[in-house]
Amino acid sequence: MFRIQTVHSSSTGFKPISSETGAAIIFVLVLSVIAMIVISSFFFTSRYTIKKGGNRREKIDVLNIAEAGKEEALAMLRSKAFNPAANQNRLLFSNEPFSAGTYSVSCSSNVTLDTVYISSTGTVGPSSITIDVVASIAPDPWRKWIRGALTARTAVDLLGNIEIDGRDYDTTGATGLLLSPVGGIFGVSSGGAVNQGGSSDVGGHTTAPTNTKLTGVTVQENIDTTGYPTTPEEVLGLPPGALDAYKTSSCPPSGYKGIIYTNKACEFAGGIYICHNSSGTASLGNYHGNFKGLIIADMDSHINGGATILGAIIFLGKSTGGNCIGNGGATIHYSSQMLNEVTSALGASSRRTVTVLSWSERR
Repeated sequence: MFRIQTVHSSSTGFKPISSETGAAIIFVLVLSVIAMIVISSFFFTSRYTIKKGGNRREKIDVLNIAEAGKEEALAMLRSKAFNPAANQNRLLFSNEPFSAGTYSVSCSSNVTLDTVYISSTGTVGPSSITIDVVASIAPDPWRKWIRGALTARTAVDLLGNIEIDGRDYDTTGATGLLLSPVGGIFGVSSGGAVNQGGSSDVGGHTTAPTNTKLTGVTVQENIDTTGYPTTPEEVLGLPPGALDAYKTSSCPPSGYKGIIYTNKACEFAGGIYICHNSSGTASLGNYHGNFKGLIIADMDSHINGGATILGAIIFLGKSTGGNCIGNGGATIHYSSQMLNEVTSALGASSRRTVTVLSWSERR
């Protein structure tokens, strides 16, 4: 017969798992799973936080660089290192290195030159942010009407080998050294037609003098002459009679530098030369001089021979007679620095007021 023998757990070394022990094991396993989830979540959150923090820092860096470009443009406007031209957009900086990136800045103005629009883009690697600023400025009064190296109410005929350049020059020598191409104006701005004949060359803005008339680039024709000045005070933004103290019936010595107001043809070194009478017929005659500054005249016969003018000329006269410019190799170069210098004698500030009206950011 077979005998069934009961084997007790004590004889095998194994013990049955009690309900309390099983529950403890399950609890430990649950805690382990929870701990793993918490740890994984912590590392994921940390990586996300680090990445987000890095993106935030990068955005701040790019924004600060764009801010730096914007402030540089405002400083140039306030110090008159940059003078905007009506309805013209100028690139002031292109990929200028700053901190860990670069900035590019452009500036444009409205027709009346009392509002400017600045766009400054900061870039770090693939990231970029642009700041757009609208600001009001207090332009020098003469900028309203001196729109070219030569400005006239009437038609202008260019003859001979004259060179008229509206690009901006410094005050070096008789004809200046060309500055950065930003900030220039027209070579000739006229209330009538500009007839570019002979071997005359005209430049303006960023375009070098050329024998070909480039309307809207080097030459501006048929400007609106509504309110065009009839007196030198109106050109300079002064009250009537403010320049009477400078009136004289005789010409100064050739080396004179200052302000002369006469109805005669004179030739002297520089300053502000006003050749004007109440009938608007005072003429420079056949001008041969070397002048640095601003000439305000009713008309002329010719800018002749080897004459050089560094600054600008504006003709006030309503008569079309006498505005034949050039009869030889004369040179007229626009210089905002020269004009700032000579008008400062009339109390013009070396700095201008610039007020930010609005500020926006775009990616």
